[in-house]
Amino acid sequence: MAAKTMKGRQEHRGTETILLVEDDHQVSHLTKRILERFGYTVVTAANGKEALKQYEELEDGIALVILDLIMPGMGGKECLEYLCEIDPNVRILVTSGYAVSGVAEEIIESGAKGFVCKPYDMNQILTAVREVLDSG
Repeated sequence: MAAKTMKGRQEHRGTETILLVEDDHQVSHLTKRILERFGYTVVTAANGKEALKQYEELEDGIALVILDLIMPGMGGKECLEYLCEIDPNVRILVTSGYAVSGVAEEIIESGAKGFVCKPYDMNQILTAVREVLDSG
């Protein structure tokens, strides 16, 4: 059983740089710590405008954007649209604590590569990150 657990954890590891866009400081801090523990480099932004600035500065180095859907100011959907304009190949994983019927399909159609409902657990976010990064 321990070998299986270790193997699963190894599959979640990565070395890519992730832009984490989350307005809730506690969620941002915890998610960043989890991702860094599994080898990722994490750059954070507290809102959509900060995220766009960070992405433009580091575009070539960002492998994935984890984007909260509901934020004050520029929300996640608007930020997603701008990111897709800047880079049509951007990989975005959207998160939200609000379960709205059909929202996942709408977000995927808008250019996101995945959707995770909050609150998520460690394995859920790590699996989603690897799936999006490994999707091509």
